[in-house]
Amino acid sequence: MRSHPFFTEPVEQRRIIIILAAITITLAANIIGLLQGITYVFPHLLYLPILLAGYWYPRHGTAIALLIAALYAGAALLLTPPELITTISILARAAVFIAIGLVVSFLTIRLRQSEEQLHDLIEFLPDATFAIDREGRVIAWNRAIEKLTGVPKMKIIGKGESAYAVPFYGEKRPILIDYALRRDPAIEALYEGVSRNGDAFEAEVIAPMLHDGRGAHLRCVATPLYDSGREIAGAVESIRDITGEVMARSALRNTNRQLKTISGIIRHGLSKRLEELYRHLTIGSMQISDPASLSVLRKIEGSADGIRRQIAISRDFREIGAIPPVWIPVQEAVHEAAARLDTKGMVVHAWTERLSIFSDPHLRTAISHLIENARAAGATALLVTYQIREDGCAIILEDNGTGIADDEKERLFAENIERSGHGLFLAREILGITGIGIHEEGESGRGARFVLTVPPEGYRIM
Repeated sequence: MRSHPFFTEPVEQRRIIIILAAITITLAANIIGLLQGITYVFPHLLYLPILLAGYWYPRHGTAIALLIAALYAGAALLLTPPELITTISILARAAVFIAIGLVVSFLTIRLRQSEEQLHDLIEFLPDATFAIDREGRVIAWNRAIEKLTGVPKMKIIGKGESAYAVPFYGEKRPILIDYALRRDPAIEALYEGVSRNGDAFEAEVIAPMLHDGRGAHLRCVATPLYDSGREIAGAVESIRDITGEVMARSALRNTNRQLKTISGIIRHGLSKRLEELYRHLTIGSMQISDPASLSVLRKIEGSADGIRRQIAISRDFREIGAIPPVWIPVQEAVHEAAARLDTKGMVVHAWTERLSIFSDPHLRTAISHLIENARAAGATALLVTYQIREDGCAIILEDNGTGIADDEKERLFAENIERSGHGLFLAREILGITGIGIHEEGESGRGARFVLTVPPEGYRIM
């Protein structure tokens, strides 16, 4: 078994001297006691060198215990009367010495093996990881943290007083592992936010000294270590360099912001041009009496309406996914979606009073596009119901319009569908954020039947 990382040669020398001194002193005390006729007190002193040898040198503990037992037995047999009971007592005591040495050595070997397994586990973790004991001394410092900080293990093992913070911050200061060791509010105040998951504490920090002083964004997770009595015996912290991830997130946010700005400018410009187009169409309708020309103007106005709906859809596309999903009552969403549209007399009725689903907050937008699709197909009524199935919950929207032709169903939710303005592609994208599927299973000429499939974990019956 290889030596523990913080063992050094002077320590080994001191241990050998202590064991030899303990053997010499305790044997001398026993010899003096035997010369004085004392045979029952001083032999207990021999447990000390046996225990020390078994713990410090478990591979040789049994041999050292055997040597001590032999020296004691030899001296005792020479210095005591040759009586049977006395001889048996001496040999029995020597056997106990050997047994104690054997047990201590065995238990220590098992303990060292467990320690080695723990250290090997930490050593080969992909994340930078280190551990400290109850006094704050470093007891583990793996290869990943050596690479991250540039500090070799032998220069940090055994050091305390927050020396492990220096490679990150350039000074000795408490960090997250200290907070896991002792819940000090002053340490928590050093971080913008510390989240807790069971016994683990997590935070994101900036370490200015890493990467040759350029700094690094780190995600840190620290957890206390407990002894057999559930008392805190130390703590361990894992560190991941997320600088690239943070930079990518920042770049993505900047890109999204720029795209939103550009799309807003484009939508505003198109809206202004549509206003001019509608104004000219209105003036043209008032000045032109020729039926053929009026028919052309109505077609132009229909195309303008399609452009207007596409602009509205593009605005909705910009916003989906920007807000985390929430639990939404379906009946409330249907009523709000219908209220925001001119249904032109189409009745929308929902039998979903107790149903809530986990969805993007723009669920109402998705439903409004389904309602608009039914209205465009000439429906006079739309019914919304739900069914609980083995694979989840099915929300069904049925109308009495013209329905969807079979050859059109395959491309119904495609982005480039020619039925522009109905927003079914957008509806599918909104629902898909939380794993809700959508398909159409109605019969052409008998109305459309859209089915929203909600996964088992995505619905509640209140």
